[in-house]
Amino acid sequence: MNIFKYFQGFAKSGYTVTNICLLNLKKYKFTTYSPQINKIKSRYSTCKLTNSSQIFIISSSFLFNLFKPDNEKEKDDVEELKMTIKRSILLIQKEEFLKAEQMLHIALRQAQILQHYDGITYVYDVMANLAYNRNDFKKAEKLFLSVLKRLMAKGIPENDLAIIHISLKIADICDKKGDIKKAETGYKFCLEHLQSNLTKDSENKDVLQLLGLSLEKYACMLFSQSRYTAAHKYFIQAYYICIKINGEENEQTVVLLNDLGSVNYMLQNYDKAIEYLTKATKIGKKFPDMIDLGFIHVNLGNTLIEKGLYEEAKLNCSKGERLAKNENNQKSMSEAKECLEKIKSLIS
Repeated sequence: MNIFKYFQGFAKSGYTVTNICLLNLKKYKFTTYSPQINKIKSRYSTCKLTNSSQIFIISSSFLFNLFKPDNEKEKDDVEELKMTIKRSILLIQKEEFLKAEQMLHIALRQAQILQHYDGITYVYDVMANLAYNRNDFKKAEKLFLSVLKRLMAKGIPENDLAIIHISLKIADICDKKGDIKKAETGYKFCLEHLQSNLTKDSENKDVLQLLGLSLEKYACMLFSQSRYTAAHKYFIQAYYICIKINGEENEQTVVLLNDLGSVNYMLQNYDKAIEYLTKATKIGKKFPDMIDLGFIHVNLGNTLIEKGLYEEAKLNCSKGERLAKNENNQKSMSEAKECLEKIKSLIS
């Protein structure tokens, strides 16, 4: 049994939810780590931006811009509503989910009393993200669909970034629920419209960031379905978009290099996998606090084993073990030890 580590990791932020999924494949045993990082920011984000990180925005900026009181009398009430929502978001960031949900219900009542259509839509969006973060995907999907319907009822076209962003969230939920056919339809819908938007404005950062995120999410789904050639196609596109937005030296580039190393490993393109993973470790050294950096070293170690480069493999697995100890990451330590034990058995 060959052991190799695949994870979809993201840059650190103040709020992280980790979902762990075991994928038992024909020949390989993988453990997939998917830290879903949420942070309020003014733009969609697929890669790490200044003072922000990836993946789903807790409260979408495009909805926040809808808060425009109709008259001066309504202004104070709308400001109070916005403040209540902001408090709920802060509670979500602190992982005080029960209090956050209670605060959101207060916000919803305020919006309903005001008969503020956009305010209600915005609260539903935050509620949906809260449900998503708590792994209540059934509730999250229902709420996101409500947000989608309300936006479309206002006449917002399906190629608008607001519609695409919500559609991507729904596709991701379908993916997590195992409804692969529906998820794939959703991902393709997002990619088609984003590519169309990009032809109109190839330098639009909002489009590029959302496209990169869509490509990565779709690639991860394809990877989990053992569709490695297709996954590679979308990972490489996401990688180049990440570089275009942020350059080579950022944490999300490291993550995507690991993705590319992982998919090449599964395609048995070991030389290419080593190239990507080596590059990931070199850039990763500049981010010593990066989440799960040790796993990348273990990945590289296991790939080097396939090439019979046991001493290099040992160095990387040992490095992975040290990094895991620094992070107190028990799972990573366990994987590193397995790698080292495998090397020992092969050279003894």
